[in-house]
Amino acid sequence: MRSKGTWVALFYIVSTLIVTMVLNLAISDVFAYFRQENTALLGPSFTLSTLLSLILASSIAIYTGFINKQSRGFVDESVVELEKVAWPSWDETRVATFTVMVTCVIAAAILGVFDGVFGWLTNNNLFLG
Repeated sequence: MRSKGTWVALFYIVSTLIVTMVLNLAISDVFAYFRQENTALLGPSFTLSTLLSLILASSIAIYTGFINKQSRGFVDESVVELEKVAWPSWDETRVATFTVMVTCVIAAAILGVFDGVFGWLTNNNLFLG
């Protein structure tokens, strides 16, 4: 199993990439709103908004990972807690998934019958007397 530091680093890398993608869309929309050109820097997929979002997301990750000790402590404690979790085996997961799917089909059938009955009652004005 990987060490705690590896999982924390992986968390910060993945979260930085996700925040970069979201900020890229937001900054692109801001450029479009103000009718400013989103200049292509390294080709059409790496624009000025991509660079700005990467810098901003990396700054947030560095701040939360190294400067702000409370947020780093929270992520460290989360990794420790995840190591304590008793993860189900593949067979348990398959049985639980099948149980959930069967329960959903049964619930959908019951709700479908009720919907059909009440729809028929409503369309035939049986509630108005």
